[in-house]
Order: sequence, then structure tokens, then C-alpha cells
Amino acid sequence: MFPHQNPLPKPELLTTPDFEDLFAQIKQDVLAHIRLASPQNEAAVEQTLENEAEILTKFTQAFTIVLQNHIRQINQQALQMFGMYATDDDAVDVIASQLGVKRLVLDTGDASGENPIMESNESLLNRYYLAAYALASTGTRAGYRFHAMTLGARPNIDISSPEKGHVRVDYQFDESALAGLTKDAQARQVSPGVVDCYILTHLDEGIPSEALIAQTQAYLESDDIAQETDLITVKAPSIKLWQCELDLYIHSGSDANVIKVAATKALQDYGKKQHQLGAHIEPSMIYKEVLAATGAYRADIISPKEPLRCNFSEAAYLTGVKIHVFAESGED
Repeated sequence: MFPHQNPLPKPELLTTPDFEDLFAQIKQDVLAHIRLASPQNEAAVEQTLENEAEILTKFTQAFTIVLQNHIRQINQQALQMFGMYATDDDAVDVIASQLGVKRLVLDTGDASGENPIMESNESLLNRYYLAAYALASTGTRAGYRFHAMTLGARPNIDISSPEKGHVRVDYQFDESALAGLTKDAQARQVSPGVVDCYILTHLDEGIPSEALIAQTQAYLESDDIAQETDLITVKAPSIKLWQCELDLYIHSGSDANVIKVAATKALQDYGKKQHQLGAHIEPSMIYKEVLAATGAYRADIISPKEPLRCNFSEAAYLTGVKIHVFAESGED
């Protein structure tokens, strides 16, 4: 459902060639040009380019690096056109706007309105891919999820005819003070015609306020969104608290403090990413994330020993990280 979380391999067309391959190609192109413009000098130029000490060879190598960086930059710019690869904020905004999805304000910032906290690219792309399921109304799981996460985005529409032959359609968008608070939502049919929708917020453990639940309930029940066949109830999820403790083993010579900071950040990022309804906390993923971030050669996970797996009405929240770093000569 979310290609940006599980992207396809990047197209070969958008890969940057290796230096040696590109250097060899440039030399062939130079010789081809000399062959046409000054064939009597081709052999001498070819001999020069085979000598690493020649100024012309060093110049060609420098040009190869410049061209390689230019190709890499062009490829990166091309990747920003696709939702599954885009990382630039402006590019993600443009992609989301194709389906009328706009980045939400999570916090308006200080009293002057400066430095607001905006919705992350991850969250915005989630809503962008969900938007296709909600073009008409809710009813599908993805449709309910989109509307609950995009609170107040649908306008109030008023149609009037002030005079004969003249029809006026007014779209009024109500600014919601609670828009942007919902991080995730999941809806399931619990019995025929009865749907429970759980919402998780960005704040702290993710428990929504009564005001947010009430406003989401009213929004999902509005005439242009609600399904006549569904009796929907918005609810707060259950939160499963967890903490991570592990022993990390590094080679001698590595800076234990730097390793500990990197490992802590990697685990906090993993915990934040898994703070979703229905997410799983897997020790194998903890092991993978911490080794990839630190270069340590071994990690023994003390907690959690077993996977923590949530259903659609539950979310996991990381409460703390404790890391013991051991160098080959002992603990640091």
C-alpha cells in the first residue's frame, strides 16, 4: 500500500556509473573526436591517456569525477519525481498535491507563528497513497483511514440559485484546530454494519483527547463521507509500552560514546517508526538496525526477548533505551 516504505529497486537508467567505467568511456569518446578532427594525433593522445602522470590524463580523471557527480545529481533530481523515492520536502508537497493532499501543521510554533512543526514526509506520503481509496467516500479500510488522518479537509458545499439561470456553488473549508494531530487510524467491521475506528496521535504515547475523538466522529459521520450502511464509532487505542536494553560489542579502538549515541538514535528512530496501529516490534529488526547504525560486530538483546505484536486497535510505544557497550578489552 505504501511504496515509499518498500520501494522498488531504482531503475538502472538512474544509476551512477562507476569511475573506471566512466573514465574508460570518456577516453574512448576523446579518441573518437581526435580521430575525426586530427587523425594523425590519435596514437599520441592514446599513449598520453595511458600514462597516469600526464597532465592530460589527470585532467580527464578530474573531468570524470565532475561528470560522475553531475550524473548523480541529475539522477537524484529525477528520483524526486516519484513518491516511492522522494525525500525533498518541496517535491513531496508537489507529489501529494496531485491528489489534493496538503501537508498538515502539527504545531503552530511560538506566539508569532514562526517555526511551526509540519507533518513529516513519511506521514504526508502515507495520506497521499491512501487518498486514492477515499476519492468518493469512506467504506473501505483505507478510506476510513485517510479521512480520519485528514480531519476537516473536505469542504462544506452549499448550492444556491440566487436568480433564474444562475447556480452558485460555495465551498467552505473550516479550519480545524485539531487537524494534523492524528498520526494513524485503523477501522474494522466488528459485526455486520458496525465499524470501530481507532485513532493514534503524534503526541507522547498516542492516546487521543476526547475532543479529537468527538471531532473525528462528527467528521466521519458527515453526509458526504459516512456510509449509510455503517454505524461507526471512533475510539482510543490500547498502548503497549516497551523498552529496549541490549549489550553491544565493538572492536577495540572504536569510540564507545559515539557508538552508544548512534545506537540510541537508531533504536529511538525504530521505536518512532513502529509507533503505529498494528505495528510489530521484532528483536530481529532491533538487531539489524543497531548493527547497521554502529558497525558493532555483536548485539545481545536483553529486552524485549520476544516479539511485541499489536492488532489494529493497539500501538507500541518505546519508553526508554539502555545500552551497554563492550570493547574487546572490556566494558566502556
